[in-house]
Amino acid sequence: MTKRLDQGRGFQVLRDRSLTVAALFFAAVSSSFGQVVLVLPDGAPAPGLYDLGAVDSGQIATARFRLRNTSAGAATVSSLSVAGVGFGVNAPSTPFGIPALDAVDFTINFQATGAGSYSAALRADGIAILLTASVLPSLTYRADGANGLVLLTGLDFGAVVRGTAAQRRVTVRNETSVILNIPAISVQGEGFTLAAGAPFGQILQPQQGGEFNVVFSPLATGAGQGTLVIGGRTFPLSGTGTEPPLPKVSLAIDLQPVASARQGNIVIRFDAPAQTTGMGTATLEFGGSADAAIAFASGGRTATFAIASGDTQAVLGFQTGTSAGTITFSVQLGQSTERQSVAIPAAKPTVTASAGVRSSGAVEVRVTGFDNTRTLGGLVFTFYDGAGKTLASVPDDAAADFARFFAASDLGGVFQLRAIFPVGGDASQISSCDVTLANSAGTTIQRIATFSIL
Repeated sequence: MTKRLDQGRGFQVLRDRSLTVAALFFAAVSSSFGQVVLVLPDGAPAPGLYDLGAVDSGQIATARFRLRNTSAGAATVSSLSVAGVGFGVNAPSTPFGIPALDAVDFTINFQATGAGSYSAALRADGIAILLTASVLPSLTYRADGANGLVLLTGLDFGAVVRGTAAQRRVTVRNETSVILNIPAISVQGEGFTLAAGAPFGQILQPQQGGEFNVVFSPLATGAGQGTLVIGGRTFPLSGTGTEPPLPKVSLAIDLQPVASARQGNIVIRFDAPAQTTGMGTATLEFGGSADAAIAFASGGRTATFAIASGDTQAVLGFQTGTSAGTITFSVQLGQSTERQSVAIPAAKPTVTASAGVRSSGAVEVRVTGFDNTRTLGGLVFTFYDGAGKTLASVPDDAAADFARFFAASDLGGVFQLRAIFPVGGDASQISSCDVTLANSAGTTIQRIATFSIL
């Protein structure tokens, strides 16, 4: 039963079994200026008593209002507040202005967990109305958060690697004084599922509870959205599918023997089988003389390698050129990098081809090879007859000539030697020749067994 008291004094006391409130009977219009009025979004005057309705425990109810300036001049709102348990206001900070014949919207929010009836006073510069709302006896839902359980408003799974799964726990508790049933629970949205064992249909006595898990397992990259439905309530689900990380790399150099003019491989091993596709980059640096032949087998000193799901390593070929020095390899795959070096040692001259040519008045010796120290200089030519008897030994200090040659070359230690010797007697007696080549690392003797006739 409702009783009305002291009507002539501008307020009334409403009494019933569940709620006692004092309702101020100001009109929804500024009494001091008469130019700002409180209206609903459709422009209708706001009533003196506004009910936000009934909601479940923890559920949010909202109501939109509008302060309208009905005058031809600007108006200022110096205060706007709501006072009452569970109620809040989302509005511009006061003071704020309203242009002539314009309006400012704001929102009232209500959220509470205890069952019962609630009220609050909404005031703004001489305007006051009563707000009411009620919370029905209902279950309370909470989700695991960074700092413990929080009221369930939705579940954000964050970033989850494609092909893996993440789950969030939701607790259900009957915090009322009556027996309640857990309603039907379902999940909608690609990649979102409800884990087995959800307790829907279970009867909960006061202060009893249960829990269930929601799973997000993205099958593709990108943002995912879904909905958790508990009875008549819905909660948004969100998460982002990401590509699996590329594996970490380690690097090994396969070169046997470690020497110039060799081909080898760098072996890029992964710490785990690749879970996705990707591209890596390898670079080669050489700390030595200019040598374009020191490069990857694909050409140049930068190479890329592709990986596919399931790969455990990648292999890139390279060649060591004809110069002594340190070759350094660097590999990057995603955020993982690795670096390894191999030192090519100095070696005595290497001959790759040789020939002798004889004419009636001269012999010519041709030698092709490389000197990875680029210090070649001491030469000796020893000629023999058909019986192996030494006919002549001709030394030659060619260090200055080779130094000038190597200084102008970007081909590493590669050289080609052509030496012509005039013969005063019978050149046909010269049957063979030994060519001795010396550098800073040692001496090489190359036998030219025959001479062809020019």
